[in-house]
Amino acid sequence: MTESIISHEQALIQTPRLTLRPMRTTDARRVYDYRNQPAVSIFQGWTPENQQEVANYATGMRERPVGAPGFWYQVILQLNPEEFNNLDIKSAENESGGIVGDVAFCIETDTQKQAELGIALDTAFQRKGLASEAITGLVDFLFNQFDLHRIHVSIDARNQASMKLFEKSGFRLEGHLKQSVFFKGEWCDDIIMGLLKTEWMARS
Repeated sequence: MTESIISHEQALIQTPRLTLRPMRTTDARRVYDYRNQPAVSIFQGWTPENQQEVANYATGMRERPVGAPGFWYQVILQLNPEEFNNLDIKSAENESGGIVGDVAFCIETDTQKQAELGIALDTAFQRKGLASEAITGLVDFLFNQFDLHRIHVSIDARNQASMKLFEKSGFRLEGHLKQSVFFKGEWCDDIIMGLLKTEWMARS
């Protein structure tokens, strides 16, 4: 059985340019804003209707252990302040408060040795390598902290950018399910990509 051995305050991941931390109620406005950008929400399963929905979710997260099986755990991507100058996006710093997106994971309830991932990134911070950096940090954390056997993602077949992103991160194509998901009023193809812990360790 997979059990959390860390507190929410300890669930921090540092990458070269980012701090990955649990979502807080104070993040509600920012998360609501970027998750409702049309280019972001088009392929997202969670598009909050208001800021209170985000705050309520953050509160609910705190009531369960980190990585509680069966629940999505939202992790905020906080860009280190000096990186705004390095990326030539200083004008976006005040508006974002440093928050550029989020990654999320859900440990499955059966064996508790597998997890699904998801990611959402503000359009102003896309195509700068931040998504790949965040995925690498979270995947390494999950395999080591929870001793997972496999991590997978479910991607809308129209989302070519996301497929390329996860392929770059070491995920393999495992299946193409024709019209298997009814999403936002239409039947869509679902792409499944996966990564085993042994494969991840071999890349390190």
